[in-house]
Amino acid sequence: MVAVIAVVLDHLLGWPAGGFVGVDVFFVISGFLITGLLLREHERTGTISFWGFYKRRIKRIIPVAVLVIVLTTVAAWFLFNQTRFWSTFWDGLFATFFAANWHLAAVGTDYFQAGTAVSPLQHYWSLSVEEQFYFVWPWLMLLIFVVTARLMRRSHQTGRLIAGAIMLIITAASFVWAMYETVNSPASAYFSTLSRTWELGVGALIAVFAGVFSKLPNGLRPTIAWVGLVGIGASLFVITAESTFPAPWAALPVVSTAFVIIAGSGGQQRFLWPLTNPVSRYVGDISYSMYVWHWPIIVFGFALMDRTLVAAVIIAALIVLASVFSYHLLEDPIRKSAWLEGRGAAGARKRTPRSPFPTVTLQQIMGVGLIAVIAIGLSGVAIVNSRGTGPSPAAAYVPPNAIAPTAATDEPSTTPELDALHAELARALTETSWPQLSPSMDDAMAARQAPDDVMACGFSKYEQGRCTFGDPAAPHTALIVGNSISMTFVRPLQSAMVDSGWKVISYGMFGCPFADYSVAEIPADIEGCATRPDQAVDAINSLNPELVFVIGARPADAAISELRKITVNSRIVYVPPPPEGANVTECYSPTSSPADCVTGLDDGWDRYEQAISKPVPGDILPTSEWFCVEDRCPSFAGSIPTKRDFSHMSIAYAERIVPVIRESLLEHGLID
Repeated sequence: MVAVIAVVLDHLLGWPAGGFVGVDVFFVISGFLITGLLLREHERTGTISFWGFYKRRIKRIIPVAVLVIVLTTVAAWFLFNQTRFWSTFWDGLFATFFAANWHLAAVGTDYFQAGTAVSPLQHYWSLSVEEQFYFVWPWLMLLIFVVTARLMRRSHQTGRLIAGAIMLIITAASFVWAMYETVNSPASAYFSTLSRTWELGVGALIAVFAGVFSKLPNGLRPTIAWVGLVGIGASLFVITAESTFPAPWAALPVVSTAFVIIAGSGGQQRFLWPLTNPVSRYVGDISYSMYVWHWPIIVFGFALMDRTLVAAVIIAALIVLASVFSYHLLEDPIRKSAWLEGRGAAGARKRTPRSPFPTVTLQQIMGVGLIAVIAIGLSGVAIVNSRGTGPSPAAAYVPPNAIAPTAATDEPSTTPELDALHAELARALTETSWPQLSPSMDDAMAARQAPDDVMACGFSKYEQGRCTFGDPAAPHTALIVGNSISMTFVRPLQSAMVDSGWKVISYGMFGCPFADYSVAEIPADIEGCATRPDQAVDAINSLNPELVFVIGARPADAAISELRKITVNSRIVYVPPPPEGANVTECYSPTSSPADCVTGLDDGWDRYEQAISKPVPGDILPTSEWFCVEDRCPSFAGSIPTKRDFSHMSIAYAERIVPVIRESLLEHGLID
């Protein structure tokens, strides 16, 4: 109950900040329960029935898990864009075969997957960790029992002591590995079975020594339980997303959970009413169904409704209803059914044949139907209320006077290309439904961040000759440094400057800001990140280019330190990134409107460039004008998507704004 409520509250409301530690509570409980079952079976029969064990796991886990995966994938087809649907499909496939954690770890360490929309099936990673653990754990325990069979003949207690000693070594080794991996690869550590085994191992150790713990004085056990419960509560607020996790901070909820379990090992617990009351017990019973249902309902709910208190209440009600009916109609009946039972001696007895599948009554079917109708009705009301009945903000938008015809003054515009672009952006802000785009938004999201020849320059293996764009003998040279945003500007800058006799050399790198990595702690998980800025500076000092475009320098102090290593008189040009905001991978869907993907322009969109340019002077290009009009930035201009995610412009839009960029470079006197 404590574990599932903490997780649901965190995911639904973002409170408490450490609610995600509910998963760690799950791990300890699970390790305790399963290890206890295996130990008792071996002591009773002298062996472990692997078919019996895995049969119970299949009946307990698979039906509800597969149902949620299938329904979530179907819902994604109707509610998500194509890119997000296929991402959900593959997430579901990995989740079905209990490999979701490996898949998410790979995605989490893949730069090009960063910033993508959240998966409605990402919570399956914890189930995958558990099932991978259970795939190995029974065999390991049997191996321990076989190796120590002679010693175990003396007593079950001796066998438990030996098993406990080996489990302690495994648990300690996993914790040490978790400490190492958390520091060196936090994304992998979070999802790694090896980095999480120690949490299940703590539960397993409690099961091994349950006999010892059961002898604790009855007067002491409530105190231990309350200490553990308070510790779990504290971890919900002390631990945050910034904490080093899972090691060592997960030790707080893990040890606290261990205290609660140890306190209850001697029988019925007294003076612990938060856990022992009927409501808590019932929530505990449906906790598995609640866990697998809660996240997709939250993701889909907030995709259809604005994040309001009313929406949160409706989503919470849907989670509870889905969990209750899933538990009573599917999870519990199948767990108690004869499905997967063998035809042994017991089955040979004369008795009334029993169906291997649960019986569903007409009343239950009607109940589910009624709840479904109510849920759909409530959701419809919420959607209408959240969207509003009046005109949308986009429909009410009035294009700015700046793009009005200039015939009244008879003075030609000095920025005709920018004016034309602003007209397209202004029209996009008035659209109430998605127009026909070319490329489609789905194609823009699925495309790479830059053309293939530019992409090849953004990794650790670098060749300056291959990354020189334009005529190598051109009289003028510009050099680009920065992160992935700089890679998206290589082709449009080169295209804008080629007619003026420029070649452009790219020294940018995906995922790697231009900065002095010795000054600030910057994540440098990508190979070559920490050395690329110095390579770029060496090239600048050697080539002495007329222009150096700095695109994606973060943070300010580290970028300033790196720029001060330049010893030649190149002109510095700062290019702020496209304004960040609505992520089209999330806001664009069959159920959304263009207004859902409009980004507002805040005052600090170019704060890094402003801060850096004070000690290291340079020109700052007004890139917000290339994406926004009147401080509002739509997701397309004309028929072209402006961005492919939350910050990277699409390849097609990079081509569209080439004349605008050339116009801006001329206006700033950067090219002739």
